[in-house]
Amino acid sequence: MSLKNPFETRQMITPSNYMPFIFADSGTNIVPNELISADVALHNSDLYSVTSLISADIAGALFTGLNTKSLELLNKPSHLTSRYNFWQTVVLEILLSGNAFVVIDGKELRYIPNQNVMLDLTNDVLTYQITPFGDYQGGTYKAKSVLHFKIMAHGVNGGELIGHSPLESLVNEVQQQEQANKLSLATIARAINPTSLIKIPDAVVSPDAKENVRKEFEKANTGSNAGRTLVLDQSADFQSISINADVAKFLNNAIYQRTQISKAFGVPDSYLNGQGDQQSNLEMIQTMYVNGLNRYIEPIVSEVQSKLGDGIALDMSSILDYSNATLKQDLLNFVDKGILDAPQAQKILIDKGVINL
Repeated sequence: MSLKNPFETRQMITPSNYMPFIFADSGTNIVPNELISADVALHNSDLYSVTSLISADIAGALFTGLNTKSLELLNKPSHLTSRYNFWQTVVLEILLSGNAFVVIDGKELRYIPNQNVMLDLTNDVLTYQITPFGDYQGGTYKAKSVLHFKIMAHGVNGGELIGHSPLESLVNEVQQQEQANKLSLATIARAINPTSLIKIPDAVVSPDAKENVRKEFEKANTGSNAGRTLVLDQSADFQSISINADVAKFLNNAIYQRTQISKAFGVPDSYLNGQGDQQSNLEMIQTMYVNGLNRYIEPIVSEVQSKLGDGIALDMSSILDYSNATLKQDLLNFVDKGILDAPQAQKILIDKGVINL
């Protein structure tokens, strides 16, 4: 059964309700509709911070399980790049567009840019049509041959097959932040230029004379003379121009947008160098952060399990305990209390790569 065609209504989507994909060609094809390019998003320092943080932590985690063949594929996905860089690219695409596509290509995985993917749903059968790029020939793939990672997938008539990025909830905030930043810079520039004023009363001064006064004043109060006592003629009046207090309001608005960005991506705003929750301790903030990561980890693990077999998981200990300090302390406690003996604890440390014998 073919999809009912909602294409006409999708064309009326407002900027605050972008869809990452749109329906086309009699309603059976779902094609990319770029929400915001990586180039644009990563030029925003707050978006760069939160997306690089999440993607780096998830990409640093190893897949675990008993299926050796699948683990080798997942932990050594490509001969073109490292495991870390491969998965960081995938996670970044999920964060920025809500969708990421990876073709299971024999003994390797191949990342496919969103703009080269079209979903085809005909008679309740899903296939992925990939257009050529680089030296990749593309083709039509069955759903079982494509890892389609997606978050917040919802809708009907095929809408449930596409994900939605947190950026969709931030379209207005990002635009407002961009405008606030421009306005702040412009306001500051106008506020601090010029920084001082010299009045010469009861005199009509020519442009050349004004320039001479300006140069002589700067010469007398800059360089080696900077910070020294200021001496003026009795006829001159010097004033320093302060920055308008309203500038702070514009900067506070930028801080508000930063908080909105961190909230949408599920990251404590203290991770974005903001004020954050200064009452929370480090362990509490870390727990909040890792809990927030689950919204991205679970869709990845679920898709991998559905296409490559159950029992595959993502080892997040590198995020929770990067230096293995907690692991070492726990093992010492287990040995002291007789829960584990020394050889068992040693084996765990060896398996984790903490020690080498």
